[in-house]
Amino acid sequence: MLDWFWLSELAFALAAYIVLDGFDLGVGILSGFAASTARRDQMVASISPVWDGNGTWLVIAGTILFGAFPSIYSIALPALYAPLSAMLAGLIMRGVAIEFRHKAHGSRWVWNVLLFAGSLLAAFAQGVALGAYAQGVPVENMHYTGNGFEWASAFPLWCGLGAVLSYGLLGAGWLVLKGEHDLRQFGCSALNRLTPMTVLVLAAMFAVTLFDHRMIEARWQLHPALFVLPLLSLATLVGLPLAARRGEGRTPFVLAALSCALLLVTLAASYLPYVVPFDLTIQQAAAPTSSQTFMFWGAGLFVLPLIVAYTYVAYTVFRGRVSSDHAYH
Repeated sequence: MLDWFWLSELAFALAAYIVLDGFDLGVGILSGFAASTARRDQMVASISPVWDGNGTWLVIAGTILFGAFPSIYSIALPALYAPLSAMLAGLIMRGVAIEFRHKAHGSRWVWNVLLFAGSLLAAFAQGVALGAYAQGVPVENMHYTGNGFEWASAFPLWCGLGAVLSYGLLGAGWLVLKGEHDLRQFGCSALNRLTPMTVLVLAAMFAVTLFDHRMIEARWQLHPALFVLPLLSLATLVGLPLAARRGEGRTPFVLAALSCALLLVTLAASYLPYVVPFDLTIQQAAAPTSSQTFMFWGAGLFVLPLIVAYTYVAYTVFRGRVSSDHAYH
């Protein structure tokens, strides 16, 4: 029972990270295409109150892996050293750039470049890591036996592109939600351009996953009702530019977040009960019951609810649209 509890906590933390840090990474990526300094400043101002707190969910996910599923942690870390290191480098670049560009004058263009490059690198590396893990890594006797370069193949790199585009959609939806006039129009334009590319890339990822793994193909053939999940995700993506054209402020971001959540559910439906495809199940990868119980009375009952409450308060305090006259840093 605790195995599934911690898996649910892990899934929640990952979903929260993808949606929350996904939109501010997307804003960072889109900042590279801002045509004016004023627009870029407003883009950064829209994420300034929350970007650092959003990254907390990645720490929570890593902590759950380490404590509740140490076998996954010990396998994934050496298999994904390169993309995870690139991700950390990108996150550091992005964080430093956000803080330094606020005070810089003559060198602000340097920090603008680093904001864009760091956000792009972090998003791409996350997609590559996910793709490499989803295609499977060599495991024997619950130990990783690969060479560390399984990520350097077509499918993980294609997943990296999918992550960049998906985060770009989240960022564009956030700009529609938080921006006024010019910034909102920029977000709508980004949604119109990114949506068809994202649909094509994600559809290709799904097709390759479905037909390249016999076990996944057999599962989907045995349970055709599962196809509702990718179809719903497609519907939400198609609805993004339509909602933006109707002038709806909140709907595009909600649809983008819902699409990401549906993609995670689709991934889970394809692999569970395997958590290391296709070598370890949940029960095999889980920590001893005593360790899970110890974590439950601390992290499970108090830490995670506290972070959820903090996140809610932060977004409530800094709700409303951003403008050049009312910006936080």
